[in-house]
Amino acid sequence: MILIIGGSHQGKSAFARQMAKEGDSLVLHYHNTLRQAFQEGKDTDAETRALLKQKPDIVTMDEVGCGIVPLERKDRDFREAAGRAGQMLAKEADAVYRVICGIPTRIK
Repeated sequence: MILIIGGSHQGKSAFARQMAKEGDSLVLHYHNTLRQAFQEGKDTDAETRALLKQKPDIVTMDEVGCGIVPLERKDRDFREAAGRAGQMLAKEADAVYRVICGIPTRIK
């Protein structure tokens, strides 16, 4: 699996599509899926473990832990859940890229 992280609108999806081979499974914007699960009261760690069992080829995810700390407790809790998910994905990934301004840098 390849994990592609970075800020919002930095070119992660375009890079994922460029990296993908025909037939690869792409999970784009995983942070949105995670947010939905969080809002529904689901166990976000379990959601991420389930994603890992599906063995996607490429996953993209916004880095939500950078920047201003949210005032609302629920937003801080989501930020922590997203951080844990990113760590779980990165641990299992064969490669991790961070994309900034459309420029990918391999960090694992």
